Amino acid sequence: MRVVSIGDLVVDYYYKNGKLLGINGGMTSHNIIANLAKMGINTAVFGVCGDDFQGKIAIKSLENLKVNTENIKIFNHVRTRCFHVSYFENDDKLSFTSKKRCPFCNNKKWYEDSMIDTDVIIKNINNDDILVFDNLNDKNQLVIDNTNNKKIIDLGQYFELEKLSDKEMIDKLTNKFEMINFNERVTKYLLKRLNLKNELELYNLFKPIFMTVTRGEDGATFIYDNKEYSFKLIAKGNVVDSTGAGDAFVSSIIKDCIKNNFKYDPALFEKWYENSNKLTAKVVHKMGARGHINSLFKVKKVNNECTCNNFEYNKRKTISRCNININNLETRIVNAINTSASNRIDAICFNENDSCLFIGTGGSFAGAYFAARVINLLYGCGAYPMYPRDVLYRNNKNIDKVILFSYSGTTNDIINSIKGVASKNTYIITKGELKEIVLKTGISKKNILSYRTSSNKGKERGFLSFEGTVAPAAIFLKHYLDKTNSSIDFTDFIKKSINYWNNQVEKLIKKDVIMKMKEHTLINLFRGDYTDTACYDLESKIIESGIFNCIIHEKKNFSHGRFVNYENLNNTYSIYFKQKTTTKYEKELLKYLGDNNILIESEYDGILAEFDLLIASQYLVYYIGKVMDVDVSKPKYSENAMKIYFYKGEL
Repeated sequence: MRVVSIGDLVVDYYYKNGKLLGINGGMTSHNIIANLAKMGINTAVFGVCGDDFQGKIAIKSLENLKVNTENIKIFNHVRTRCFHVSYFENDDKLSFTSKKRCPFCNNKKWYEDSMIDTDVIIKNINNDDILVFDNLNDKNQLVIDNTNNKKIIDLGQYFELEKLSDKEMIDKLTNKFEMINFNERVTKYLLKRLNLKNELELYNLFKPIFMTVTRGEDGATFIYDNKEYSFKLIAKGNVVDSTGAGDAFVSSIIKDCIKNNFKYDPALFEKWYENSNKLTAKVVHKMGARGHINSLFKVKKVNNECTCNNFEYNKRKTISRCNININNLETRIVNAINTSASNRIDAICFNENDSCLFIGTGGSFAGAYFAARVINLLYGCGAYPMYPRDVLYRNNKNIDKVILFSYSGTTNDIINSIKGVASKNTYIITKGELKEIVLKTGISKKNILSYRTSSNKGKERGFLSFEGTVAPAAIFLKHYLDKTNSSIDFTDFIKKSINYWNNQVEKLIKKDVIMKMKEHTLINLFRGDYTDTACYDLESKIIESGIFNCIIHEKKNFSHGRFVNYENLNNTYSIYFKQKTTTKYEKELLKYLGDNNILIESEYDGILAEFDLLIASQYLVYYIGKVMDVDVSKPKYSENAMKIYFYKGEL
């Protein structure tokens, strides 16, 4: 499923008191898609632009948000449509005008009739795509009338409606849309023109499934099943610029509709409105319709021509999300172990007769694996780390407890995997919001062990998680140290481990070795003897970032013929995790692996080594990405891949 915007691309120029601030992509339907992409929704644009710099920026502004732009057609010798938004300060307030002509040279870069190819669009739309429009021009109408998809339209202007007869306008809108959003200005125009008493009559005339009316500082109205639901503005925010607020409002509603499978439950409407209001409060705090999600592109003149004709843009320095996440790792781990989640593990009441499932996926599987080892060590009970789908194919009749690991707390795979399994004794380790988790999973609040607090609510951004892997493991290690009356100061242990591996990894791995690994595209990882958690985590991060491929070997199992692959295919680059103590077999194995093996050795043995090496794994993948100039927290995935990533059905 994708949410797809359709229409000609537009670039917005932003000026303040006569000075050009910068430019960005624009247009309502594409702004909606930009917001949804930022929320993690699979998105695409079907549109056109010129082969000029404006067109490049219109596309780049979407690509930076991971919107699929493969279906944007670039026309040679066509000038991309441009709006010029000018702001003026009056009594400490901003007023603005939006025009198609440049305020300096009066140049108009705007072709009138849409240039989208409706035949190509209709052919390439998938059956489950959700289509977003912001006007009813003839080309859009052809797509609307010749597809069976869910369709959403956001009409913020009525000038195009003035050109239509009443019948034409009604035919264009009636029974065509899943959702229609109007702003109050448009509904007032329609009520007067069509001689209707109220917006409910408008809803019954156009017959969408769901209709919303935005009223700015007066809140909004939802209309569904012939009933109105009105909401007052909750948070206004510090208003710098109101442009884009309506686009963001609709985006948030669409996201909530998707999350609820387009089932319109009036009991959820207030929450939907609150979510939209929170987003619009952020939008109005920034300059520009997309200022809250990507900054304006800074431009400068070329050859003294007006910037609307000829310019170059200064490429902004990209922020390494991986760098931010690794630099905040220590703070986030320490914050996690100081929450109530760390103490509440006692309340689960593990005992030696228990059979327990520890379930995680992606980076969370490493946390689940480590927790299972801790509980087995402490209580001697059956503790089984598992991936979600594997749970469906085993006999779970005698499972006593289930512990789920999910950073968000609402991971679809994990929730679906345990239906009917130890339902009263299902617990979740998470940083998600309690209210959201209870609402979506039905798990009792007392069974949610959240390491989120008012001062620890910021979350990592990106697909690969450092905190989401290490923090849950840290909580269980603290439980282990408490139960064994260890004299180790856990906070000092964390800081020492992080400081050690932050400095040590670069000394252990030469840059040329990493580049040779890249050339071979495949490395061996060796697990066993309290190194398994780190190995599973590193394999997951390397695979998900697309740096190269990995084969995991259990250390002794390698000797039962797996060396054939190592020798015959010249697959001789390895990363070998080990605890402090070296077994006799291990000495022989390390001698065999030779100089192409990177040895990651802990200063500890046992469960302390297991956790210490998990820290090492974070710095390993960070350093490898840094050498290869890859931000491993932000891999680029294909559209087809995202379909399975966002899959929400049965496992």
